Amino acid sequence: MTSRTTVTLTQVARHAGVSTATVSFVINGTKPVSPAVERRVRDAIAALGYHPSHAAQSLRTGRSATLGLLIPDLTNPFFPKLAQDIEREARVRGYAVLLADSHDDPRLQHDALTNLTRRGVDALLIVPAVGTGQTLTSPIPLVLIDRDAGGQPTVQSDKAQGGQLAAAHLIALGHRRIVILAGPDRQGQPGERVQGMLGAARHAGISIPASAVHHSGYGVDDGRAGTHALLDAHPDATALLAANDTLALGALSAAHSRGLNVPTDLSLVGFDDISWAALSSPPLTTVRQDTQALARRAIDRALTPPSDTPAPAEPPVPTELIVRGSTGPAPTASTRRFT
Repeated sequence: MTSRTTVTLTQVARHAGVSTATVSFVINGTKPVSPAVERRVRDAIAALGYHPSHAAQSLRTGRSATLGLLIPDLTNPFFPKLAQDIEREARVRGYAVLLADSHDDPRLQHDALTNLTRRGVDALLIVPAVGTGQTLTSPIPLVLIDRDAGGQPTVQSDKAQGGQLAAAHLIALGHRRIVILAGPDRQGQPGERVQGMLGAARHAGISIPASAVHHSGYGVDDGRAGTHALLDAHPDATALLAANDTLALGALSAAHSRGLNVPTDLSLVGFDDISWAALSSPPLTTVRQDTQALARRAIDRALTPPSDTPAPAEPPVPTELIVRGSTGPAPTASTRRFT
């Protein structure tokens, strides 16, 4: 392999069988090329170990080859996985990523966005804090991920579809007495995941009353406390849907503490398919979000040159139900152990 310090743009172009201008188009994203040509260029870059001089690029183009990424909670395993996929996708395109955590606080989010913008990033990728409302603006390209706010371009999963998949799975197993850990209350409106869950229940002729939908934060402790509250109010519940996996893992802990067997007495379904989901006992049935697709789409949107013609809205990224050991057939009145 040629030494990294000696590889030039000309050598990459020669290896790929294209012009130096084409290599520059691919690296800088300044002009579209065919997928086959882009693949040849990226293969040549990888084979030769070419690393562009970002300082020189910045002086020449006025761009820093850096993206700002703001996520709401580094302790939630879903967001580090998303950040990892964004960093990987950005690196392939010759970009670095500056990461910040808003702690799900709109005020801290504002400060973090200001700091990232001052550092000269070329675009901002943001998972908005809960309660952001319609306040997000930026002088540079800004793309939202996972949560909608402020009318900005947004890339997200089909969370309503995911909620439908989760609820339909329990209904197919015979469950009719279902409770929900819904996450934060969004000004009296359920989130898309919960909307999907409730819609699937209605379609099956199942009523889930407001008292069976518990709002809280997204942490494990929130899931544990919320499950105790739900089961105190609805001791006949045979299944629980959670708006994310950390809530579901808290529910699993609460069920065990009450002497309930999962899934014999209580079935649980989470959402996100974090790495911990497959490691619980029993492993968690959950809805998987495709974080690689979310990362790819978000960076595509962020790096697309501005146009007078608005980009057509993309359909949300489909979700997938991952069935593991935390769900099973609904127990009968004679077999369910209430506690």
